Amino acid sequence: MQPSQYINLDKARALIVDDNPQSQDIIVGVLTSFGLRNVVRKAGGLEAQDELKYQSFDLVLANGALPDLDGYDLTRWLRREADEANRMTPVILLTSHTRRSLVEKARDCGANFIVTKPVSPAVMLERILWVAKGDRLFIECEAYVGPDRRWRNLGPPVEFPDGRRRDDQSIELGEAGGQNMSQDELDALIKPMRSIA
Repeated sequence: MQPSQYINLDKARALIVDDNPQSQDIIVGVLTSFGLRNVVRKAGGLEAQDELKYQSFDLVLANGALPDLDGYDLTRWLRREADEANRMTPVILLTSHTRRSLVEKARDCGANFIVTKPVSPAVMLERILWVAKGDRLFIECEAYVGPDRRWRNLGPPVEFPDGRRRDDQSIELGEAGGQNMSQDELDALIKPMRSIA
């Protein structure tokens, strides 16, 4: 880490929302290793919503899949209905599944970033630094409330010239090599079938 990237998290306050106690322990362990000492844990989105009504936070880390109010809906509520003290609080969604539809859902609900589980300390610190040092505008309009999700070029964000991730520099893609397979065709390839012999 470059000296210009140092950040003091000693006074920061984070809210961890995860229904799995072991996952909470891992996330808290990662955050405390960065010097963040003030962490509040909640097991569900509704509990977190109640906490956010009365307390302000500097960072929210929420599991995307929660039993009552999932992390996506919690983020959407935070952006649209929470008090001013928390509306722009950075949100990092945590998920075990990174299907394109879930990544787009995280972006569209107003999350700053999405991080895959198991959480890597290096990736988590990098995302926290990006949130703390980034200058993305906060957009409020009828269809969307949250950090500006428009990237003005195909490369990494301007404030992070080394890339959002080490391997996501712009590349040129060639033409498609053929038609995409239908779900039935994919299923036929992997479904166990009885051999006729």
